[in-house]
Amino acid sequence: MRTPSARDLRAHAVLTFAHALVIGALNRRMHDRDSRHVHDALADLVTALRRAATLGVDMPLQLQCADDRICHDGESLDGPSLQARSLLRDLRQRGIAMLSFGPRLDVEEANRLYDLLLLDDNVAAFARSTRDAALAAFGVRNVRVSLRAAADPSDRRCGVDGTDRALHQYQDLADCLQQTHARALRDQELAVHAAANVVERAVTGMDEPSLLLSLAAQDDVDRFTVGHSVRVALLALQVARAVGATREQSVQVGSAALLHDIGKSKVPQEVLFKQGRLTADEWHWMQQHPRLGAQILLEQHEHVAAGTICAAFCHHMRPDGKGYPESLVSVAPGGTSRLVRVCDVFEALTSIRPYKRALTPIEAYAVMFRNERDFDVQWLRVFARTIGLFPNGTRVRLRSGAAAVVREQTGCPEKPIVQLLTGPDDSALPPGQPDRFRIGDLCEGKPMAIHAVDTHDRCITVPDFDPKDLALPTHACLSPALVHDLTATPAKG
Repeated sequence: MRTPSARDLRAHAVLTFAHALVIGALNRRMHDRDSRHVHDALADLVTALRRAATLGVDMPLQLQCADDRICHDGESLDGPSLQARSLLRDLRQRGIAMLSFGPRLDVEEANRLYDLLLLDDNVAAFARSTRDAALAAFGVRNVRVSLRAAADPSDRRCGVDGTDRALHQYQDLADCLQQTHARALRDQELAVHAAANVVERAVTGMDEPSLLLSLAAQDDVDRFTVGHSVRVALLALQVARAVGATREQSVQVGSAALLHDIGKSKVPQEVLFKQGRLTADEWHWMQQHPRLGAQILLEQHEHVAAGTICAAFCHHMRPDGKGYPESLVSVAPGGTSRLVRVCDVFEALTSIRPYKRALTPIEAYAVMFRNERDFDVQWLRVFARTIGLFPNGTRVRLRSGAAAVVREQTGCPEKPIVQLLTGPDDSALPPGQPDRFRIGDLCEGKPMAIHAVDTHDRCITVPDFDPKDLALPTHACLSPALVHDLTATPAKG
């Protein structure tokens, strides 16, 4: 495993600070400015800024604010940008192009800064003639604000690249879900139809859904599990597309998956985001979120599809109805609920949580196939064939010692198309040499084969696959070589 360089650590520190800035804004929208949740979020922001300074990040730390993303030194910070739609909208309304943060910023000053950045009454405060006076009046001394040039409304905007469309689609889904959770928290009517519309727009523009999923892997902003729910929706949409679902069916599935955890808006944040083991009382609260979600959806004046309500209530139930929440009558989860359950568990297993490490996809399959009675087996197998044992974006090490990244699925779960990053044993690739191969194809007379999956913190050796199991990954996933010392502790989600 490569030791992170000083440059890597600085880059990660900038990302962490940008994430904290977005989380702080989301908390200010959800809670009273003097609440403990806001204080804790702003304390994390200050800590992240000071750590960045300690690691040698240039101070003041400058974040450029484009219409659709946050940038640093001209480089797009896609991860923090994914759930920053509302914050970027507020900055755009105020004509702000860049925020520069000094290392002496503290929690109280950060809170006053958010007063200026987020409250509707303060939109006009950043006119060029009043900007400095407004900052001084609010006691903001360690943050400087640069405004967009009048002649260039896209001041300091990063260049457009191929991920723009996917970024905007993800932001649409995340922003819609943030607003929906906020409304649920305040017992307000939900805009269910708006959620269906944003899913339909995603379905219509979804030329390559795996690009969205690859981008979603960078989303570390976890307010009310918004990132989790968006990823579950994207997984469900990709499977629905693979089995030939109509647009209407895809919208129904995507909407149900997007709203499946709406009940968590009623779970106390100290329980939802607790880093240690839950007490019996806390676990009781967590077990209520499916029931709370179904109740929220049933109470809407707007029509909510039965499949959406069922997914909220049943996504922690096995096909036989066992699981939670307990029901006074026999409940049999429907097809959409069974698919959402598969996507929900896979996403939870493969994501980092404060209380667990992230499993690689193939490890997650090992856990799920080892307990396949907990799932609709048909949906589980279709899911594995669609997403693949090595989803797009997975970093792998070939038997030759070459590093590669998975670019495309082929319908055979263990034989994706990869793009070489290096030659054998990390040597440089010869100029002009083809760099895209299907696993199993010959390269210099030898079949290409994946030896291991590389993550940021470990390297997982991949077992040999039996040719008779090409269509189903069950036996490969259950290889003793893979599941040895593999923990199957379920995530709280």
